[in-house]
Amino acid sequence: MGFSDSQHLRKMVAGSCMFLAPLLFVAAFVISPKLETSAGKQLAVAHQHLDRYYISNLIAMVGLILFVPAVLGLMHMVRERQPAYGAVGGGLTMIGLLASLVTTGAAFVIWQMASDGVQPADVSALHGMLHTAGAVIPVYIVGFVGAVGAVVLAYGMYRARAVDWWMALFFAAGIVCINVAFPAGALWLGIVGAALTLVGLGTVGLMVLRESDTDWEHTPDYRGLRPAAGTS
Repeated sequence: MGFSDSQHLRKMVAGSCMFLAPLLFVAAFVISPKLETSAGKQLAVAHQHLDRYYISNLIAMVGLILFVPAVLGLMHMVRERQPAYGAVGGGLTMIGLLASLVTTGAAFVIWQMASDGVQPADVSALHGMLHTAGAVIPVYIVGFVGAVGAVVLAYGMYRARAVDWWMALFFAAGIVCINVAFPAGALWLGIVGAALTLVGLGTVGLMVLRESDTDWEHTPDYRGLRPAAGTS
């Protein structure tokens, strides 16, 4: 199996999650009904598309969970050459990721509210959650920290010569677009962001899956997409 069973397993898990997480993000945005910025309209959309709203958020939640080992894998790839970028970028990305999971939980609350129709009390409660500083800052604003972290981590990957420039750019741009899509109420931007993330991060994941355990343990300079280890 190569270097060791544990190292091979970590490589396979990280590479798989780098591909699967953004793939699930794409699916979640494609399935999702329209994004709205006002409480009343968001509840109305959720009520009109209860199944789509639930499935979309469930897929997004699974994608966010898989994103954790993906980020850890990226941090592993830059730990020798750009440890500061890996630690800072990865740490900030994790903070934003946790906030995004909280946001997904809030979406399930919205789904439950909408299941009984759009009630004035629910609209008022949701409006408070979307506009009160005590809820907005820890739940929504902190999520943007993840976008900053992704940019830092992507730059570290590029500086470490672990990936090609376009992989890092697409990954960072995709995460930024996803984070902007929700407050902007722009579903199309979320789809574009998820697609960019899939192209950038997904390609890195495929590269990781195809490399040898030795290359995974000590990431070499990027030298193009190589054939799977042991096939050339």
